Amino acid sequence: MDQIADSINKKNSILLARNSPVALVVGAASFLGSHLVDKLLDKNIQVVGTDDLTASDKRNLRKASENRNFHMVIDSPEKLDLDLPRLDYIFLIPQKNTKLIKVLELFKSTKCRMLLLSSIELYDKSSGHRFGWLKEIEEDIAKFAGDHNLNARILRVGPIFGPRMDFEDSDPIVRLINQALTEDLQKEVSLEFSSRALYVADAVDLTIKTILSGATAQKIFDAVSPTPIKVSEIKQILLDPVWYENKDFDPTELPPWPTPNLDKTIKHLNWHPKHKLTPSLRDTLSYFKDNEIEVPRAEDKKLKLEESMKGELESFKQEVKKEDLPAGRQEIKPEKKKGLPKLAVPWSKLVQLAVVILVTYAFIWPGLILGWGFITYRYNLNQGLESLEKGEFDKSLIQVKQARSGLTAVRSIYEILEPIKATGVLKERFELGDSLIALSSFTASSAENTAKGVQALYQSLKVIMGEGSESPSQYFTTAQVDLSLAGEDISRAHAIISGNNFNSLPKILAEKVSGVGGKLDQYSNLLQKAHTLSILLPKLVALDGSKNYLVLLQNNMELRPTGGFIGSFAKISFEAGKLKGLEVNDIYNIDGNLELHVEPPKEIKEDLGQINWYLRDSNWEPDFPTAARQAEWFYAKETGERVEGTVALDITAVEELLNAVGPLDLPDYNEKITAENLFEKAVSHAETGFFPGSQAKKSFLTALVNELFNKIFFLPGNNWPGIVSALARSLDEKHLSIYLDDTKLFSYLTSEGWTHVLPRASDQNKDRDFLSLVEANLGANKANYYLDRNYKLETVIGKDGEVKHRLRVSYINRSPSDTFPAGMYKNRMRVYLPFGTKLDRVLWAESDITRDVTNFVDYGRSGFSMLLELAPKEQKTLVLDYSVPTKLEFENDKASYRLDIIKQAGILKDPLEWTIFYPIGYQIVSTQAKKIGPQEQTIQTDLSKDRSFEVEFK
Repeated sequence: MDQIADSINKKNSILLARNSPVALVVGAASFLGSHLVDKLLDKNIQVVGTDDLTASDKRNLRKASENRNFHMVIDSPEKLDLDLPRLDYIFLIPQKNTKLIKVLELFKSTKCRMLLLSSIELYDKSSGHRFGWLKEIEEDIAKFAGDHNLNARILRVGPIFGPRMDFEDSDPIVRLINQALTEDLQKEVSLEFSSRALYVADAVDLTIKTILSGATAQKIFDAVSPTPIKVSEIKQILLDPVWYENKDFDPTELPPWPTPNLDKTIKHLNWHPKHKLTPSLRDTLSYFKDNEIEVPRAEDKKLKLEESMKGELESFKQEVKKEDLPAGRQEIKPEKKKGLPKLAVPWSKLVQLAVVILVTYAFIWPGLILGWGFITYRYNLNQGLESLEKGEFDKSLIQVKQARSGLTAVRSIYEILEPIKATGVLKERFELGDSLIALSSFTASSAENTAKGVQALYQSLKVIMGEGSESPSQYFTTAQVDLSLAGEDISRAHAIISGNNFNSLPKILAEKVSGVGGKLDQYSNLLQKAHTLSILLPKLVALDGSKNYLVLLQNNMELRPTGGFIGSFAKISFEAGKLKGLEVNDIYNIDGNLELHVEPPKEIKEDLGQINWYLRDSNWEPDFPTAARQAEWFYAKETGERVEGTVALDITAVEELLNAVGPLDLPDYNEKITAENLFEKAVSHAETGFFPGSQAKKSFLTALVNELFNKIFFLPGNNWPGIVSALARSLDEKHLSIYLDDTKLFSYLTSEGWTHVLPRASDQNKDRDFLSLVEANLGANKANYYLDRNYKLETVIGKDGEVKHRLRVSYINRSPSDTFPAGMYKNRMRVYLPFGTKLDRVLWAESDITRDVTNFVDYGRSGFSMLLELAPKEQKTLVLDYSVPTKLEFENDKASYRLDIIKQAGILKDPLEWTIFYPIGYQIVSTQAKKIGPQEQTIQTDLSKDRSFEVEFK
């Protein structure tokens, strides 16, 4: 008996076992709720269901009522009074005017997980007046969960069909099932559309998976079928489901019709519908027929709905009419007309005047207003973005609101043109116009929430750096909520762009779409980075403890695999969400403390003449996480201290930061360092090496980084938007890399592309071509400062699909002399190619060095290593001829090919030209290529970041 709890509801005498999970289902007797209850019970989860049965049918719970683990409370949520010994999950299926105070109190007291079953209709702006109440519930729960640090998520559900369905949805499949059950299926129904309705069992599986998954808190997911089905095919199945089931019917494959969060749902939850269409429809029909359940005819429901809407409209008109009248005033009734006065103007003149007025009002004036509205919208949206990037948040919000006023003017034109729109004339133009207005509206809404979220995020940075005594946690929560809302609007906007063909628009409107889409991409890019920071920063700054991080300064004037030679380092400490300490030092000050011999990589030993391996050379692997772990190992051995992660930045990243924070004064060197003179001063003050006691002052770069970090971390009034933008650019272009020991945070960073992992070969990318060039300056000089390089790759596709390459890497060493810091460029080059690649020939200028090349296998790739030397004022080209094992398969005279070229961290924007030659009889599809011959195309770009090229032959 000790496992049995006291009654949780004395009115209903409900008893629960303490050793089994408990779920509360609000709306348990609804169509979806009852199936959810059954599934939870099948999983041995105790269920407490509540429903006032005003819009549900208690017959839906017939099966559940036979299970001793099910307990029903017939009451509305606002009257719920439960005292539970445990509660693990709350599933909320709300109704309009639902009061959730009691449910939220239970949520807070038990700290369980909550899932709100919302509606996919919220993505449709035109449905806002009908589903505004549901949007408010979403926002209330998100805010409540954020304020109290609770675990909630949202599943936006689309149309659902299956046994017990209530036929309330307007989806075509629901209407067809209704007609099949009322023997009206032969009646004409529009069959040119498709349906994304889910079978109820698939919807329930996704519902449970959403709440059980550990990585879904504070996220929105979508429950719709990823693969739409033709309505005409659904009708054919309903006419004879048994025959189609025996036939093993396979629906026609249609283009995907995603919702904003559907891809995330499939990927994060590893979900896909399991139930086939034909048996699902058969079981649905059988349920209603076998149980002799009467189904309302579609026409009766439509008439009832129209009457209801008509009543609501009349009521709305009366309310508006009353509200529009000033207080104390009576409605003025028009006087009864006594007839028309005689006209003094001839009818012909009157008609001409009327035509002029009509044309002006109908075409010229709306056109002017339309143009002014879009100009106002685009200008202020652009200004809002610029203000946001400068950290002028209040100004940005004002400008976004001004952009909205321009959009309001555009909407007014559509109201004027409503009579024309209603006639169906220019239907496609009006539909495109509606999409354009919706796109602009979502973009403006996203811009506003982005500004609010970024403002909260930057406020948290100020607090972290000591510009406030409060905890930064409140700002993190605000930022996450606002940025999540902004993300929803951006997803909706992208869905509109991808779901509409704007190519048929007139030129002027096409330019507007392009402008809106461009601003959307800019806000989207800023939003993505800000949202990532809002999630990572609370973990990084140790709100509930302390954490230490290692920062490595890599000098990319002396290039190494992950960016450059490690000359300086810093240790940054955080405690309880605040910066605790910062120490910057020369690398040689701790490398001398290493008391054991560590055998260096072969190339460092032979090419550099280094018999021991130290932290300064630890970044030998091009895969940054691998190099970072090696650096942390050396740091622990040399200092006895452990860190929770490693950050590496090169001089180019420092240059970006100087653009944001302004000049730095270095008194020891009597220099003022700016972004413009940084590289020049770094070269002029370069040292051959620093050893303890050999100099009275720190090395130049160590002193520089020390001043830079002191200004960023300890001085108030920093340009945080500029700093964050600079860091973002450095991350994108691989001048800044991050590694965290925490596996979950590391995975999140990797998904954002911030860890600069060298891509491994896998089953997912085995058919892709691959190229990664990794250089290492082992000449103990700064020759990379004087070096120019460019890449040219020629790819030949044979008639049988074979792929051959010729790679040319041209170098010019502009070093003025052999004197340090200039000099010979001694480059240990490693080339990573697809596993099984055959290297045919390697030329270094006029010399064939094929026999000097050594091969290896790493990261699932075939690798080739060679030593290249380039004297001052010398120009040479490296040529590699090779064949990859990837072979194109031409099926139905079609084939596709993808090439990934990976940029090395630390290098600048070196030019890249790729030319592809392909067989006669095929055409190539590429939006980037410029055709220069009948069977030849070229792409010209650079390696400022990783590049991927996809081509399709047909």
